[in-house]
Amino acid sequence: MNKPADIAVDPGNGDIYIADGYGDHRIVVFDKSGNFLRQWGRQGTKDESAAGDGGAFMGVVHCVVMDNGGLVYVCDRQGNRIQVFDKMGSFKKNIWIKSGHEETPDSWGTAWWLRFSRDPAQKFMYVADGRNELVHILDRESGTEITKFGRPGHQIGEFTHCHTMDVDSKGNLYIAETDIGRRVQKFKVVR
Repeated sequence: MNKPADIAVDPGNGDIYIADGYGDHRIVVFDKSGNFLRQWGRQGTKDESAAGDGGAFMGVVHCVVMDNGGLVYVCDRQGNRIQVFDKMGSFKKNIWIKSGHEETPDSWGTAWWLRFSRDPAQKFMYVADGRNELVHILDRESGTEITKFGRPGHQIGEFTHCHTMDVDSKGNLYIAETDIGRRVQKFKVVR
């Protein structure tokens, strides 16, 4: 591994999926005993990213999350997208997280972290966007944005390096800010 960023565990068989993200730009899979099973992904080019090529990551492979159906969602941070794969690494689709800065090189990127709502259908996908300092709420199935919240800053509801997040059993969102943000904020999802 070279500076991994996140881990997901398959609840069905215990396989471990690692976003080997800051250095190697790939997903690595081990069984529950630590035996290597497979890997996929590589450093992509700007043209490959713009074309939506699966497995070509623009920079940091920052998160890996498995949905209830067994699909693997990977944050391609500088590619401004979530790449979706099956468990074997076959590319399924892109979910684009537009930054408003697509015409210029973007070393920050938008797809920093993601989590799903805790309902059985996992209807919502929450994506931390450290580029724009906000959280996107998407329909998980279609990838369509429903709403977003946040903005840059240090006040309540504002973010500085909106980095990681999690969802508790009651559906509350916990957003962790890194670097000079240095805090965790809790949000309650309302209708």
